Amino acid sequence: MSLASLQFFVLFSISVGLYYVLPRQFRWCALLAFSAYFFLVSSEAYTGIYIITSIVSTWVCANNIQKAIEEKDHRKKKTYLYSGLGINIGILFLLKYTNFLIGNCNDVLLLFHAPGIVQQVDWAAPIGISYYTLQIIGYLLNVYWGITTADKECLKTALFVCYYPQLTSGPIARHEELRESLYSGHSFDWQNITYGFQRILWGIFKKLVISSRAGVIVDTIYSDTLRYDGFYIWVAAALFMLQLYTDFSGCMDIVIGASECYGIVLPENFRTPFFSKSVQEYWQRWHITLGAWLKDYILYPLLRTSRWRDLTIWLKKHASKKVAKMVPLYLGMLCVWFLIGLWHGGKWKYIIGTGIWFWLCIVLEQVCAPGFKKLTEYLRINTETFSWRLVQSLRVFVLVAVGNMFFRLKNLRTAIKTLFIGLSHWNPEILYDKSLYRLGINEKNFRVMMIGVLILLCVSLMQEKCSVRGWLSRQNIIFRWIVLFALIFSIIIYGQYGPGFDAQEFIYQGF
Repeated sequence: MSLASLQFFVLFSISVGLYYVLPRQFRWCALLAFSAYFFLVSSEAYTGIYIITSIVSTWVCANNIQKAIEEKDHRKKKTYLYSGLGINIGILFLLKYTNFLIGNCNDVLLLFHAPGIVQQVDWAAPIGISYYTLQIIGYLLNVYWGITTADKECLKTALFVCYYPQLTSGPIARHEELRESLYSGHSFDWQNITYGFQRILWGIFKKLVISSRAGVIVDTIYSDTLRYDGFYIWVAAALFMLQLYTDFSGCMDIVIGASECYGIVLPENFRTPFFSKSVQEYWQRWHITLGAWLKDYILYPLLRTSRWRDLTIWLKKHASKKVAKMVPLYLGMLCVWFLIGLWHGGKWKYIIGTGIWFWLCIVLEQVCAPGFKKLTEYLRINTETFSWRLVQSLRVFVLVAVGNMFFRLKNLRTAIKTLFIGLSHWNPEILYDKSLYRLGINEKNFRVMMIGVLILLCVSLMQEKCSVRGWLSRQNIIFRWIVLFALIFSIIIYGQYGPGFDAQEFIYQGF
C-alpha cells in the first residue's frame, strides 16, 4: 500500500477516528491493529514470518539483556545481545544481499573460467525491512548500554517495530524517544490535527506536482542517452536531484504529518539540504536519522575499539599527531560510507555512487580546507557574501548530482558511460530553444513544475528562519484558509495521475 494511495488515506482517516474514540489505554492497540493490516496488504503474506521472527527475537533478547543487567551477569548480557543482532541482521542479509553475494561469486568464477554458475534466488522481503532492522539494532544496543529499558509486553515491541506510517520509508526512530509518545494514548488536540493535515498536504504537493513531472523528463533522457547527450544528461541529473528530494521529503511529510494527527512526534529527516555549503553538511541535512544512526551505532563504537586505538598509537609514533587523528577517522568513515551504499541495495552502483563517492568528496573537502582557505584569503574573496554561499551550494549540488547518477541508472557501467556522454557534447542551446518541452511533458506542465519549484524554494527559505506552520498559524484566518485551499486545489488541478506518471510509488519505499 503506497502512502500516496487512496487506500492509505482511507485507512489513516478511519484509524484517527477510532484512535480518539477508544479509551486512552487501548489506543496503542488500535495503532498496532492498523499496522498489522497495513503490513498484510503491502507485503507478500508469507513474509510475515520474517517480521514476526524479528519482533519475538527482539522482545526475548531485550528483556533478557535487561534481566542480565539487573543480575550483573555480563556474559549473559552479551550472549543475548549477539543473538538478537545475529538473528535480525541475518534475516536482512539473507533476503536483501544473497543475490549480491551470488552475483559476485559468479563474476569470480567467470574471471577464472571456472565451470558452474550459482543460480540466484527469488525471495520476497517484508516491506520496510531495511528501516525496521536498523531500529531493532539501535533498540537492542541501547538496552545493552542502559540508555533505554526493554518493553515488558511483546505487542508493544511489535508496535515499535512496525508502526505503519514509518514502516515503508522511516524515519529511523530511537526507542527511548518514541516509546512514551507511541504507547501512551494522546488526548484530542485540534492543533495536532491541523498541523498534521497541513504537513500531509505539503508532502502530496511535492510528490504529485513536482516529483512526478520531473521523473518523466528524467526517465525520457536516461532511456535514450545516445539521442539525449551533452547538456541533456546534466538536465536529467539536476532534475533527478529535484525528483528524489521532493519524492523522499514529500514521503516524510506524509509520514510525520500522519503521526502528528495521533499526537506522536517522529524525528525530522530533512532540513533544506540544497542550502548546504559542503558535502558533509549536505548529509547532515539529508536522511538525518540514517546518518545519526550510523554515527552512533557504527562510527563511534568502531573508533573506540582496541584495533583503532592501537592504530592511533602506532601513527603517533611513526607519523604525527595530525595524521594519527585523521587517518583512523577517515578509515572509520570509509566503513560507514561502504555500509550506506550497501544499505541502499546489494549492487556496486550503490556502494560506489552512494557510498565511496561521497566519502571521497568529504575527505577531499577536509584535507583541502586549509589550503583552500589560504587561497580565498590570497585572492581576497569575501566568503561572507550571498554570492559565495551560492557558489558553495552549487558546487555541492553538482557533486551530489554526480553521485545520484549512480543511484538512478541501471548499473555501475551504465552510470560511468552516461557520465562521459554528458561531457562529450556541448549543446547549451537546449536550455532555451524549447527542447526541454519535448521530453515527455509539454510546455504547460514544465511551467507548472517550475512554479512548484519556486514555491518550494520560498518555503525552504522560510524554514531556514522559522516554522512555516507556526508562522501561518499567526496569520489572519482568511489568509490561512486562502493558503490552505490554494494548496488543496493545486494538488487537485495540477497533481499528475495519468499515463506516464506514477503518482503512488515513492522511490525510497523500495528499500
